[in-house]
Amino acid sequence: MAGREAAVLNYIKAELWKALRHRIFWGTTIFLVLCTALFGFLMHSADYVELVGGVSVTMLTGMLVVPLLVQVVDGGRGETMKNEISFGLSRGGIYGGKLLSGLLLGLGLCAVLMIGLLGICFPLLPHDDPEAEAVALGILGFCLLAAVPVWCGMFALCHAMAMLFPGAAVWMTAYYLLFFVGQPILAALSSLFTGGSLSPLLQAILMPYTLLMPPYLSGWLTWEYQLWCWGIGLGWGGVSTIVGLLWFFRRDIR
Repeated sequence: MAGREAAVLNYIKAELWKALRHRIFWGTTIFLVLCTALFGFLMHSADYVELVGGVSVTMLTGMLVVPLLVQVVDGGRGETMKNEISFGLSRGGIYGGKLLSGLLLGLGLCAVLMIGLLGICFPLLPHDDPEAEAVALGILGFCLLAAVPVWCGMFALCHAMAMLFPGAAVWMTAYYLLFFVGQPILAALSSLFTGGSLSPLLQAILMPYTLLMPPYLSGWLTWEYQLWCWGIGLGWGGVSTIVGLLWFFRRDIR
């Protein structure tokens, strides 16, 4: 067991090393750094409390970046997967290793961008109310705590889709259409069977990204909200991983 765990750990390290040399990763990183710099520039006339509050409502951005990070990890899988299996790695180890390496990559990138923005702007913006700053930073941490499981759930879904569909264009298009076109239609159809109104819980299950939108963040920062985010995010992640693994174990790799 220890040898198998060591092999998976080494596989994750190798995947991270390959990802850090991937052009898509650096292209995405440069784009996000420029967007972050622009955000900071637009907040130059605000105080630090307003900057932190602005960062708190950008959690939805992670939903848009997830497919790009998945492509960094899964983009070259067809070229190396047969060799990885021939070297004795289990299919479960390969699937889980790619999933975990992608999650670490995404969370690390998020931490670098956020800490960099808050750290650079700290000495540049006025600090008129230290107590309000502490509250704003607490809210930001609360929003991050809620966003992480939703991001991870969507990453697991994209990882499963990348393993299922042969081309990146197919599954990436399917992801964006599913969440930003298909799910609202499904939610509207569901409301026909609920007396014309869709319960907030069902809406959040069908459209997880709505949990990260300002209406939820501004009016419902409670532990129940955290429970919804963790339950729905882990639910999407768990189901996606089970389906992806079942298909991956049945897949004929040549």
